[in-house]
Formats: sequence, structure tokens, C-alpha cells
Amino acid sequence: MTAQTIPARRKPECKLAFHVERRPHFLIVAIQGQTSFDLAEALSALLLRILLKLEAHFSLVVLDLAELPSISSLSMLVLVEFRMDLGRRGVEVRLANVQTPVWLALGSAGFCKLFEPMELEQPTRPSAVSEA
Repeated sequence: MTAQTIPARRKPECKLAFHVERRPHFLIVAIQGQTSFDLAEALSALLLRILLKLEAHFSLVVLDLAELPSISSLSMLVLVEFRMDLGRRGVEVRLANVQTPVWLALGSAGFCKLFEPMELEQPTRPSAVSEA
């Protein structure tokens, strides 16, 4: 009798990049890349890492999604959980530069009402990028 082996699940190549910019009254986190179902855990870990490294306390965090062409359902839940965690600490989370497919996906899941949009003068470009 031979034992059946189950192949180890490979970690997906992460195609996410982040750029954090401190403004006088709020923090901008620009997210660039693809947020597939497999990368939702990486998205969650990177958002948590960014928050843990903050020295200053902000009352507003803006997620700049200009370079995020699509979003998976699990990644949407990561953003909602991020918003709820910060909300418990008195920090508001808004979205900026959301592409139409992402906004439609958030809307179809009923999450648009959780995120107030915010206009930024220009999209935040990930010049100093940290990749997962």
C-alpha cells in the first residue's frame, strides 16, 4: 500500500507594492499591483506592517488605489477589516483615486458605503516602494 502525497502549496508571487506618504494631517498609503485571492493575506500583512511602523498618530488614513486595477473579494474583506480595526482606534479610512472596476466591485459587495471617497491633488506614485 502506498501513501498518497499531497503537494505543498506554493506561495504565490506577490505583485503588490506600497508607498507611504505622510501629509500634515493624514497618512496616504498607495497600493499598486494585483490583489488576487491568493494575495489577500500579503495585503493584510503589509497593511499591518505599515501601521505598526507609524511613529505619529493620524486621525485619517487615505488608501490611494490609482494603481489597483482590480480587487478580489477576499482583498475587499481585508480593506474592510483594516477600516474597522482603525475605526476602533478613532482613525478614519477613506479611498482615493479608485478605478471604476474596483469601485463597482466594492459597490456590488455593499462596501462602498463604508468608505468615503477623498480627492487628492494628484495620485500618489510609488517612488519608494516596499514590495511583499
